[in-house]
Amino acid sequence: MKPAEVFNLALRAIMETGLVAALAYWGFHTGTGAASKFALGLVLPLLVFAFWGLVDFRQAGRLGEVLRLIQELVLTGLAALALYAAGQAAAALLLAAVSLLHHILVYALGGRLLKAQ
Repeated sequence: MKPAEVFNLALRAIMETGLVAALAYWGFHTGTGAASKFALGLVLPLLVFAFWGLVDFRQAGRLGEVLRLIQELVLTGLAALALYAAGQAAAALLLAAVSLLHHILVYALGGRLLKAQ
């Protein structure tokens, strides 16, 4: 694996971890009682990742790659907005920057978000 690919893989790991952490932080920060903090802080990130992992865009043909890119950018953008809404503007900007850099590098390195079946 080339150093640029390793770097990009690290960016992806940071992006995905940041997405979960952002949603969990927002949920625990936004929730008013123990039940709502639990639902928003733990269940919401799990549901988002379930949606992310269960949707298979490879069956969409040529549009699959574009749909996956849109899905990833929207989910990461929502997580960044959640951080911003929870008062963590710097962390929100960092998450958005990492996401954009990762996606730019994927295509600059000749890669794809969707792997062949």
